[in-house]
Amino acid sequence: MIDRFTEGKLTWIDLVSPTGDEIREVMEEADLPPEFVSDLNAPIPRSSAEHLGGVVKVTLDYPIVKRTDINHPHEIKLLATKTHLISVHFEDIEAIHRFKKEFEMVSILKSAKRKATGGHLLVALMGFLYNSLNAKLDYLESRLSDIEEEIFQEREKEMVFVISEVSRRIISFKHTLATHERVITELKPAVEAVFTKEHLLGVEELHDQFIHLTSRVKTVHETLTELRETNMALLSTKQNEIMKIFTILAFITFPLTLFTSMFGMNTATTPIVGQENDFWIILGIMAVVSIVFFGYFKYKRWI
Repeated sequence: MIDRFTEGKLTWIDLVSPTGDEIREVMEEADLPPEFVSDLNAPIPRSSAEHLGGVVKVTLDYPIVKRTDINHPHEIKLLATKTHLISVHFEDIEAIHRFKKEFEMVSILKSAKRKATGGHLLVALMGFLYNSLNAKLDYLESRLSDIEEEIFQEREKEMVFVISEVSRRIISFKHTLATHERVITELKPAVEAVFTKEHLLGVEELHDQFIHLTSRVKTVHETLTELRETNMALLSTKQNEIMKIFTILAFITFPLTLFTSMFGMNTATTPIVGQENDFWIILGIMAVVSIVFFGYFKYKRWI
């Protein structure tokens, strides 16, 4: 599927799961080198930025946070020339969909002091994608706040699975974002080689956004680690308390059980048994033994 947006002489072409005919059509229109279109019909496991023949090509992974039906990051390919920006992706990406709605409001396209190029649009779209990643981190932080509240409402056991799921999302986000470091590093010389130095200001802003995102991801991951440790500590303490109670109960009931078994033996002479009020005497002895054990445990502060 092809979506086309035009502002003056600048054209943005958005391709979603493009066919071979669509790729050839765009290749001819934007005068793209064949080396840059050979992988546009399928994802590749590599993030990079490169340039060739007046074209800058960026391939990057875009983290998934909320969706559970996709376990791999989205891949986005961006190709910028003086007159075109071509974006290629293989799933619907909300950030790109919102950028389409705001295309005419993009500040660089309204600037009267300079002529917008595909390089300007490339930087603007990448900046928009990074801003949307901040929103994804906001969502993850809200999930961590919910987990923290649930932990201190004595739902430690349920939170073990919730924390594991959120942890998987955060780790995937962190690993995916780490691949962008190479993209940002390679993007600067590529943009400088194809466009003017004016575009480098946008690349520097992208670098600052990347650093900010990296810092936030690190903080979110550290918070998750602390919540997991707190949850496990509370869960372990609760389990230890339960085990202690069962141990104390077993320690009390074992001698009582032994005591009653002794009086249940089929012997010729059994003390107390057969005397007047023998049942109450035995029951009293058991009660005294229980009270003594309970008092000893209280003295030791075991209960």
